[in-house]
Amino acid sequence: MLRQIFRLATVKHYSSKRIAEALNNTVKASTVRHWLRLTKLAKYIKRKPRPALKKHHKKARAKFAAEWMSKSNLWANVVFSDEKKFNLDGPDGYQYYWHDLRKEQEIYTKRVSGGGSVMIWAGMSAFGRTELAFLEGKQNSTSYCRTLDMYLLPFLGKLRCQHGIIDPIFQQDNASIHVSRFTRAHIEQSGIGLMDWPAKSPDLNPIENAWGQLSWLVYQGGRQFSTVDELKAQIRVSWEQLRGSYLQNLVEGMPTRMAQVVLKNGGAIDN
Repeated sequence: MLRQIFRLATVKHYSSKRIAEALNNTVKASTVRHWLRLTKLAKYIKRKPRPALKKHHKKARAKFAAEWMSKSNLWANVVFSDEKKFNLDGPDGYQYYWHDLRKEQEIYTKRVSGGGSVMIWAGMSAFGRTELAFLEGKQNSTSYCRTLDMYLLPFLGKLRCQHGIIDPIFQQDNASIHVSRFTRAHIEQSGIGLMDWPAKSPDLNPIENAWGQLSWLVYQGGRQFSTVDELKAQIRVSWEQLRGSYLQNLVEGMPTRMAQVVLKNGGAIDN
């Protein structure tokens, strides 16, 4: 019976309750969970949200990683950026399943839902972080360029003056407002060096790890918020709590990420 339970859990991904029902309730759901833990071959974990990677995505990712493996000394020049949504009631829900520890973890496509929330933009590097930009309303190329002018450019100036980074490199994903003709022209006119970032690659961006840590700080202890202003205030406090050494370590780990991508032929990596 244990073998059947293990198969239902890790192959068909039945919940413990559904497994009990499939076995005509000859065992309780709690017993199913207990037995699965005893095997030490299964763990109840969440599926990780990742974009679907097609063949051409993997090829581009592998090429990018191979090129940057030979440029390890340049990662300290890079400013990584991204947007992040925070909900009043806590992080978006997770999908959990029984995972066979002998196999790779599963992923799922995550959809952004509505509700009371705050959207932010920020950048980070081995030498610190930008100020947080709280984004209001629907964003377009014009509003995005305004964000870069107000939050990115001052940080680039700080890198040049205080840290001797003469030619900082700006990383952004391939969202439509980021790569529009208007935005690209504005970035070029502003003298910003732009990294050619592969599509569908949030797992390569260390700021995703920083977002995870920030979310933990914002919502720790099951904290929820009644108003957007309360949430914004906590996000600001938590953003400043991220240690500079933590951000530096994330950037210093980029060569390892590149090696992992090459080994996986452009496939998704776990960071």
